[in-house]
Parts: sequence; structure tokens; C-alpha cells
Amino acid sequence: MKMYLKVLLILLFSFFLTKTVYSKITYKEILDNPIDLELNLNYAKQQEQAGNVKSTIATLERLSMLYPKNTDIKLYLLSILLKMDSDVKVNFMVKTMLEDPNTTDETKNLIADLLTNKEPIDKKEKKWIAYLDLSYSQTEEDNISGRTKSGRLFKSNGTSDSQVPYPANDSRITLEYDKTHSQGSSLTLGRILNESSSIFMNLGSNFNTQNKKQKGENDTHSGSLSYFKAFKNHYVSPYIYYNKLNYRQQEDYQSKGIGVNNTYLFNDKFNLNYAISYSDTKYHSKPRPFNSLGDQIFANAGRMNNNEVYALSARLNYNLSNKTQISSKLIYSNLGHEKKYDSYNSGGLNLTFARILPMGTFTASATHLTNIYDAKKTSVSVMRDRKDRSLVTNLSLRGDINQIFPFLRNINQDNNFFYTLSFRESNVNSNIGSYEIKRSFKTIGISKRINFND
Repeated sequence: MKMYLKVLLILLFSFFLTKTVYSKITYKEILDNPIDLELNLNYAKQQEQAGNVKSTIATLERLSMLYPKNTDIKLYLLSILLKMDSDVKVNFMVKTMLEDPNTTDETKNLIADLLTNKEPIDKKEKKWIAYLDLSYSQTEEDNISGRTKSGRLFKSNGTSDSQVPYPANDSRITLEYDKTHSQGSSLTLGRILNESSSIFMNLGSNFNTQNKKQKGENDTHSGSLSYFKAFKNHYVSPYIYYNKLNYRQQEDYQSKGIGVNNTYLFNDKFNLNYAISYSDTKYHSKPRPFNSLGDQIFANAGRMNNNEVYALSARLNYNLSNKTQISSKLIYSNLGHEKKYDSYNSGGLNLTFARILPMGTFTASATHLTNIYDAKKTSVSVMRDRKDRSLVTNLSLRGDINQIFPFLRNINQDNNFFYTLSFRESNVNSNIGSYEIKRSFKTIGISKRINFND
């Protein structure tokens, strides 16, 4: 009787996993976290329930390689293979487990019982993935106009530098906070090509408004296409994207880019992610009736902000446990601007700590960057070559809304309502006082995912 109870527990192993799942897990999340044991086990069960057996098997096989001493994973995989009547894989797996000197007698008995208690399952699979994300957020900023830390600006007369007080007509703006309200939607369509590759398309729109109707108000439309391929310990993802921003009181622009990411798994503790990307941004301005030539003048002013960016990064991730990760990331980029004094090389380091908590995932990060500019902006300073050092810190907590408000479980039974709380501070030090600016941002947001695969 005791043995039959153990078998029952193994067969129900994946069921109990769902008790710790707070939201529908997407394939994109798996691509971003290929070695997260808890996340991937829950995803495997989710796919099994949806009838995507090949995806279930592929996930469990990868986890079995990453966690070779985890008997529960192997037994779960064996139970799925038995239901699929996959004799070749079943025989190989049984042979491997039985010949393993670390396999206990109890496990051998469980294998025998699984072999005599197999059940067929539906082999029909869903190859398409589709979901819609709807979001709303509110961000409070304490320095909406970019007032300098000293309250003064550098100014050059062409031969020497001087400092002047920050414009008095901006005092109302600079002394008050402002709030930005964002409403967004994002549609993701994915196609699973086979057990190791897939393709995704994303279309999104975002609308930003400000309490004080400042020039930062805009709406953004975006699209991207990405391909994912897994082979051995590599997880490669090339992509292309397009963004179009329409500002109410500023020059509009469109940006397009291309890049590739690769994650290499050393083992269940260490993995390395490295990426390379290129983007091209073109500005165009809304005509304004300044005078008979105003339209042309304003358009040319917009095009002078055109730029392109080349970027490289390498991030080393270390999993302290199934719930805790630390990472360090090296960053380099080159921004080529139409105006040489706005072109620069940037390099720096990012450190991140992430921890899964009962109420959500907590993340803390700090990024230090040094920007070295190509030329002097003589209207600001003729004496100094600009060099900026910035420190950006982030604190965030994200999760399912049921995690912080358990009483909402009855109305959020699909676990597809999420929350975000974040704080970000940007502190820029420069050898030119006009660019020494400190800002902080406080954000609260909610989002809802509509899964069309249900």
C-alpha cells in the first residue's frame, strides 16, 4: 500500500506544482529564464494540461540534464513518455536510471510501478501561442524639466565659459512634481516550429499623458519579430524591431533596429548571456506656422537629432538558489549623432539582485556608466570636453495581484492580473555643470493578460 501511495504521489507531482503558480506562464518567460527550476516545472505542467506534449517533454528533458540528481524530474518525464507510448525513449531512460549506481531501490520500485500503470494521453498539440497584455501605470517624477543640481547653467561667449542661474520662467515646473499616466496594449503571437525553435511577433501601442501637459506627452507604436533556437547549451534569439513615437510638443521620430541574444548554460548555477545590437533613429518635425519658411526650418531642426547606436553587452548570472539570482553585466555602446557634440562612447557595469518572495519577485539593481563625448558644444563650454558619469538605481516588486490581495482570488481565478511597484533614481555627475542632473521616478502599475490559448 505504501508503494502505491508513492506512485500516486509521483503521478500527481506536476499537479502539486500548480499550487505555487500565481500566473499563466508564457513561452517568452521560459526563453528568458531557461534554468529556473520552479518556473520550468510549472510550465511543463501547464503545457501538459494544454495538450502540448512535445513542449512538456522538451522542458523536462532539459531540466533533467541541468539537474541530473533530481529523481522527481526524471520520474515525471518517464510518466509522460509512457503515456506517449514512446518506447525508444522509455527504454533508454529506464535503462539509464536502472544502471545509475545512485538510483535507490525505492526509485527502482517506483519505475516498475510506473511501467505497469501507464495511461494514454491526447497527442494533439497546440502549436500557436497568442495573448494580449493590457496595462496602466502612473509615474511620479520630481524633476520633470531636468533642473541642474546646482541650479545654474554653463554658458559660453565663444572664448570663455561662465555660469548663469537657471531660467526663472521655469521655476514653477522645476519646483513641482509631475505625474505621467501610461495606457498600453501588447499583442504577442508565437509559433512553435519544433521542440527546439519558435518564432514570435509582437505589436504594441502605448499612450502617455502628463498632469501639467508638458512636452513629454506622446504615443508609441511598436512591432518586433524574434526567432528562438535551442541547441545543446545555447539559447539563441535574433530579432528585429520598429518603434514610432508621436510627441505632442516635440519632434517625432521612428527607430528601427536589429540584434541577437545568446544564453550559454554552464551548469544549473552559472549562465552567460551576451548580446549585440544596432539601432537607427530618424526624426521628423511637425510643421508650425512660424513664418513663410517656418515649416522647412523646423523640419531641418528635427533631422539634426538623427542618430544610430551600436551596443554590446555580456551578463553573467549566478543562481544562489531556485529563488535567488545575482548577475553582473558589462555594457558598451557607441552613439553616432548628427551633431558631433551629442555623439559619445559609453561603457559601464550593472549589478542585479533578484529574489522570489511570497508577494512577488523583488529586484534591486545599480548601473554605472561613463559617457565620453566626441566634440565640444561651444555654446555651453569652449574650455571642456564633456564627460558624464551616471549612477542609476532601481528597486522593483512585481507579481500576481493575488499574492498581495488574497481575497481577490475569487475574481482573479485565472491568475492573469499583475502589479508593479518600482522606484528609480538617476544621478548624473559631469565636468560641465549644465549636465549634472538628479531625477527620481516612482511607478505603480497594473496589467491584465488575456490568453487566447485557453
